[in-house]
Amino acid sequence: MSLLRVFATCVVLYVFSALPLQAQKATCTNWNIWLLNPKNATNPFGQAAGVNDNRTVVGIAAFAVNKPNIWGFVHHLNGTVTYWHPSNAKQSGLFGRNNLGNTAGNYLDTQGIWHAAYLHGSMTTLIVHPKAAQHSTFLVGINNLNTVLGSYKDSNGLWHNFKRRSDGTFLNVPNFPGATTTTASGFNDNGVVVGWYVLPSDPSRVAHGYIYRNGSFATLNYRNQITSTSLVGISKNGMVVGNHYFNDGFLYVNRVFKNIWGPHGEHATVRGISANGVIAGDMFVSGMGNTSFTVTCQ
Repeated sequence: MSLLRVFATCVVLYVFSALPLQAQKATCTNWNIWLLNPKNATNPFGQAAGVNDNRTVVGIAAFAVNKPNIWGFVHHLNGTVTYWHPSNAKQSGLFGRNNLGNTAGNYLDTQGIWHAAYLHGSMTTLIVHPKAAQHSTFLVGINNLNTVLGSYKDSNGLWHNFKRRSDGTFLNVPNFPGATTTTASGFNDNGVVVGWYVLPSDPSRVAHGYIYRNGSFATLNYRNQITSTSLVGISKNGMVVGNHYFNDGFLYVNRVFKNIWGPHGEHATVRGISANGVIAGDMFVSGMGNTSFTVTCQ
């Protein structure tokens, strides 16, 4: 799975116009809106991917001139930014961060081989699912138990999702029954997984959100509409965040969908939520450009 492909796909979907739908508006406070480089909003272009309760955000940075130009980043609340780029990497990205400061990411080395990396302290542990073929293990998140969430491709070319506990035990996260694609994108400290799936009968650009808990799936479509619903995260208290048509963010709490808009009505794309409900995402802000943010909503 190419980080360039992931990044390019998200950028395309970021500007795709969503259908106008009526829904409640979330009450959002404590906005922190930022750029990786305040002097140049497009170098690098940043995309958030994960957040912890300290409002530390990790993600992918695309530089205009650096070669290679796709690096992982860590953005702290005080504005400090560090970049993760292993010495033998052609591409790198960070996708999850827990409250212990441990991080899940991936990189492509100079030989064209992908590596899934668990960063803890000064150490890096490479994660390889025992059934993965073609160096296909890919991480998308980490919780406060140091369990990581990811995917791999088997010898038949089929993708599967998994959790790996801190003791090295792998747990299967099954594909949604009958789906052609099942993507796991977030989970919480209770092990509840969220993501989206596509059925063979679905029209183009339609996907369904799901919640996987205690061996059972529940479908969660944005306001029960025929639309694309992608769930990207869930807090420890069960607040779910996601996007409809992939770029209009929402939260789902107490069986109610609430749209997340920027402080001046900007379209906000949600990328993740921390254990205690800090939300991270991206949005275009007039006068600043493409920014990232953290916020709390209810």
